[in-house]
Order: sequence, then structure tokens, then C-alpha cells
Amino acid sequence: MLVGLRIIIIVAIMGGIIAFIGDKLGTKIGKRRMSLFGLRPKHTSIIVTIVTGILIAAATLGILSIASQNVRTALFGMEQLKEEMRALNASVESKNKELEQSKKDIEAKTKELTTVKADIQATQAELDEARAARDAMSGQLVSVQDAYAQAEAKLANSQSEIKGLEEERKNLESHISDLQVTMKSLEEGITQMREGTVLFRVGEVLSGALVRPNLTEAESEAAIAHILNDTNGLILKRLGINDDKTVIYVSRANVQEVAKQIAASKEPMTIRISAAANIIYGEAALAEIRAYPYAQIFHRGDVIYSSVVQGGNDAQYAVLSFLKAVNAEAKTKGVLPDPLSGDVGSLPGDELFETIRQLEDINGPVKLEAIAREDTYTDGPVQIELKIHR
Repeated sequence: MLVGLRIIIIVAIMGGIIAFIGDKLGTKIGKRRMSLFGLRPKHTSIIVTIVTGILIAAATLGILSIASQNVRTALFGMEQLKEEMRALNASVESKNKELEQSKKDIEAKTKELTTVKADIQATQAELDEARAARDAMSGQLVSVQDAYAQAEAKLANSQSEIKGLEEERKNLESHISDLQVTMKSLEEGITQMREGTVLFRVGEVLSGALVRPNLTEAESEAAIAHILNDTNGLILKRLGINDDKTVIYVSRANVQEVAKQIAASKEPMTIRISAAANIIYGEAALAEIRAYPYAQIFHRGDVIYSSVVQGGNDAQYAVLSFLKAVNAEAKTKGVLPDPLSGDVGSLPGDELFETIRQLEDINGPVKLEAIAREDTYTDGPVQIELKIHR
């Protein structure tokens, strides 16, 4: 900017000086009426003015050319500038094309890099899986070796157990032979004496017992075996046989099932052994075992059931219907009924008749209550007394 101002100042000063000189020269020529080349003074003045203007322009261009490289270039190197511009434009265009190509190459390389990275990740994942598989195979190999060693140990134990089972089988065969002899003896002795007499009916309870909780399965089976032994003794006593013989038989599956039930229980269990079929004198006593949770159902003095009944002539029917309802209520609460009769308890006959007599003497509705005489548990029986409230 300073260079431009300097050029403008120089041009203005030179133009002013040359114009002043030309004006003075023209004035003098005009006053003296000088003539150049035989021309009239007027024409000479015009020529001087023209020459002065040419000098101003030439001096201006000369000074500008001397003062500025850009002016010299504009005056004398324009074509060269144009060639250089064209060359530069061509170079720029070529560089732009190269840049575009480079961008495309970069994008292609980026895609290739992304693909390579994905391949590397996939390869790394496969490598990790292969390592995991190798580790698993190593672990399996160790497990197989351990399993093989365990199998060999089990085989040795099994062979030992097989020998023991063979001995046990021989003992069982001998025991079966003894049982067969015992059965034959029972059939020949007892049946001859009491042939055809039913000792126990199907479903009849042979015996019952209470088993404490928190037993193992083996302890439960031992407890069941003890109860069966006691029941066997009761049957022998009823048959009048003093020999220590086995006359009651229960399936092994039934014993195991009840043993598991007892072992799984956290509360006492009451055991019932009942006849699986009619037991005849001289025949084997086929029985089944059942277990029930043992709990206190009623306390002494509890009202088991109450209802409003009608006194008078229908007193007997009302009392009997009431007792059926008491029986149903007790079974609903959890008291085990007798398998043959379906009853859960009993009422003394004199008390029953006395209650009926009192109701017959009352006309109109009364409230009848069945009250527990004593504490009652799951296996029963329910002992009640009847109370009448007007």
C-alpha cells in the first residue's frame, strides 16, 4: 500500500512539473510567435502541447516502470504472466485431480482397513474360541482320566459287591425255603383248625404307631420294620401261635415309599398298618402301610360342632343326624376315620339315649353341642359329650 501511494505521489508531481514546463514553453512560443518547421505559430503551439502530453505519458510510464516491478511486469511481461497463469491453472487442476484420486484411494484404503480390522477381530475371536476349546479339551482329558480311575475303582467295588450279593442271594434263597416250609406248616396246622374263618377284613386297621420326626430314610425303614414286627406278634397272638414266625407281608415298594415320606416330614407321623385283603386263618396276612401327619386336632372342652335341632317326637332322628354332622366335621378337621365304619369316635349308649329322652321332653328348637371329653389327635378316636341349651 505504501508503494502504491509513493507511485501516485511521484506521478502527480512529475505530471504537474511537466505540465507547468509545457505551459510556460507554450506561452513563450505563443508570445514570441515562434514557428517550427515553417508552421504557423498557432500550429506550433498545438504541436508543443501534444509533445508535452506525450512527454507526460512517457515520463509517467517510465517513472512507474522504474518505481514498480509490477508495472514493468504489466507493461512488458503480460504474455508471460498469462502463460504462467495457464500453467499454474493447469497445475492446480492436475493437483485437484490428484487430490480427488488421493481421496478415493484413501476411502478405498479406509474400507480395506476396516475389512482388515474386522478380519483381525474375527480371527482373534476364533483364536479365543480355539484357546477355550483347547483348555476345555485339556480339562475334559483330565476329567476323562479321573473318570477312568473312578470307573476302575467302581469296577473293583462292584465286583466286591457282586460277591456280597451272591452270598446274600444264597442266604435269601435259604430264607425263602424256610418261609415256604413255614407257610406250608401254617396252612396245614392253622387252616385245619379254623378253615374259612375271616380274621381281619380288607381295610381293617391291624395296628398303629407314632414315629418321631427328623429321621433318615434308613432310620425310617428300621422304625417301620419294628412296627411290622410288633404287628406280626399281635397277629400270632390272636391266632394262638407261640412260634416266632412271620405271617404278615408288606411289599418292599410300600415300605420304601412310607420311609421316604417319614424322612421328608418335619413333624411326627402316625403309622397305620391295615389289611390289604381279607385275612383268613392259615393264609398269609397281606397288609399295607400308610403314614399321616400327627397333630392335635381338638383340646379337651373344645366345641367340635353345634347346631340348632328340633325337640319333640323327632328327637331321635335329630340326634342321629347331629352325630353324623359331628363325625363329618371331625374328619374334615383331620381325624382319621375307621376304614370299615367311617366313624371317628363313639358315644356311650346311655348318654345317647339320655340326650334323646331330654329332647323328646322339649318342644321347639334347642341348641345342641358336641364337646371333646379329652385331647384328640390325628389317629383319634374322638370322645364327645352332648350338651343341650334351651
